[in-house]
This record gives sequence, C-alpha cells and structure tokens, in this order.
Amino acid sequence: MEWDLSVGVIYKIILVPALVFAVFACCAICPAADTETREFRNFALDLNEQFRDLGWSDLSIDGVNWVYYRKSSRSRPLIFASFGEGFRNTTVILGGVHGDESPSVYVVFKLAQFLKANPDLYKDKAIIVAPLVNPDGFFSKPRKRTNARGVDINRNMPTKDWTRTKKGRYYSGPSANSENETRFVIALINRYKPAKIISVHSPLCSYDYDGPSSDLGDIVIWLKKISRNNNMPLRRYNVFPGSLGNFAGVERKIHTLTLELPSSAPQHGPKYFEQFRQTLLELLDQAHSEK
Repeated sequence: MEWDLSVGVIYKIILVPALVFAVFACCAICPAADTETREFRNFALDLNEQFRDLGWSDLSIDGVNWVYYRKSSRSRPLIFASFGEGFRNTTVILGGVHGDESPSVYVVFKLAQFLKANPDLYKDKAIIVAPLVNPDGFFSKPRKRTNARGVDINRNMPTKDWTRTKKGRYYSGPSANSENETRFVIALINRYKPAKIISVHSPLCSYDYDGPSSDLGDIVIWLKKISRNNNMPLRRYNVFPGSLGNFAGVERKIHTLTLELPSSAPQHGPKYFEQFRQTLLELLDQAHSEK
C-alpha cells in the first residue's frame, strides 16, 4: 500500500482533528454570554416592557452586572448576578421559579438593585441573585406556573424519590433534571456551594424551611423569631419529590428557605419588597453553624 502524503492529506490528518479538539475545548470552558449582544439587549427590552406593563415603574434590568451561561427552552437568558467575593457565607437567592408568581420576580430584582447600591451589605459575604428562573412562564400570556415545555421546575429536581407525574400544573417532566431551568439552578448550587438558599414564591403567606437544623439550630431559632414578628407561620412541610427543598435542604443539608409572599397579584410587588427587605437582609447575615 502506498501512502499519499500530499499537502491536502496532511492537512486533513493533522489540522482538522486539531480544529475539532479546539472547538470542544472552547465549549468546555465557554465563558458567560456577552450582555452587549443583540440577544441580551432584546431580552432586556422585553423585560423592561414587561415591568412597565405590570406597573413596576421603579424597576429595570439595567444597572446590575448580569451574566448568563444558559438559556431557557425558548432561548431566553437565564441571568444571575454575584455580589461579594469568595465563598464565605454564600447565599443563593431565586425568584420567578413559577412564572405566575409575579411578586417574587419584583422582590428579587429589586433586591439585586438594592445590593448594587449598597456594597457594604456584602463586604464580608457572597450573594448570588437569580431573579427570573423561569422566564418563559413569566412571559407567557397568561403567565403560567410551568416552563414552556409544561414542566414545574420545582418538581423536576433530581431527588432520590423523583417520580414522573401526569401533565398539569405540577408536571414533574419527562425525566428528572430534564429542563434547562432546573440545570441552571443546580449549576449555581454546584458552582457557589451556598450555605443558604432563599427561594421566593407566592401566595401561601408563610416561611417554609428545609434543612439540617434541629429546633436548637441558629437559623431555626431566628426563623421562629421573625415568624412571630411578621405574623407569618413557619412551616416545615413534608417535602415533595423533585422539589428544591428536598434536593438542597434534605438531601444536601443546605439551609433552604422558601419565602411564600401573601399574594401573587403583581401590584403587591413593591409593598412586599418593603415588607420583607429587612428579613432578607438579616437572613444573609445568619451564620450556618449549628448548636
């Protein structure tokens, strides 16, 4: 057998595999998408218009250093912002997990603006804010609990007891961790290794805690105190298959608090931010040590 060592053949043997390797290497370390791209600008315009339609004239996506690595199934950016340095006493804060719980979106976006304007609040800690986990549900008309594929993100987490449920408001998806939005939340947890997670929902008007604390744990003692002060019950529900409280709080022993706002009416967003701002800021300061 004779080998054809022409320039063209050498190119195919050496350079093409090298190019393929380079492409895969770039994907493996892919940086955050540029927020100056047309994709992000269009998303920002749509989001600001949505804010205006909801009467949130004091809210804007502008002014915070958002980044995104992932997108929803309809290619909307899954954005987050980080405040502080390092991984000391890190808290991940989530809003808009269910697209029809509009006040949660307002509260977490507004909290990001507030943190940006008050850097002293995070000089000794790290805070990761993801205000709109389910943008497709939020932009849906009418807004809906599930994502664009009809999956409830808070039933899609890959818990040990995950089970497929019938389609509807609580549909857990075709398989555990099947959704882009679910993988986004898990990526934040894996990357930042939070001591605490706060997920803002509505309209059950309660604090719902899942985590490693006993009744003598520092965070539980503090939660009992604010529960009395705010006249909102502290609940410790049985966790659901595929829920964040189950995945993070029970299975991974991360302090996980679901703040259930009293109503899902969009106009109450500003009122709820003022009502719960101090509680959220105090929770950021809570240490995660246990007695």
